[in-house]
Amino acid sequence: MATILLADEVFAVVGAAIEVHRELGSGFLEAVYQEALELELTQRQIQFAAQASLAIRYKQQLLQKT
Repeated sequence: MATILLADEVFAVVGAAIEVHRELGSGFLEAVYQEALELELTQRQIQFAAQASLAIRYKQQLLQKT
């Protein structure tokens, strides 16, 4: 069986996401869930970078939306 890298960290982040969904349910815009998840991660003292830039290429062309 494969070993999950950073299993404890994955468990903590998934737990935070589940808590947000449990509290809010479904039907909100992504921005609402993002803000709630940021609050939950902060409360759990899990470090994160919100809206980090990421260079994405499509057929050797750098996309403007990152």
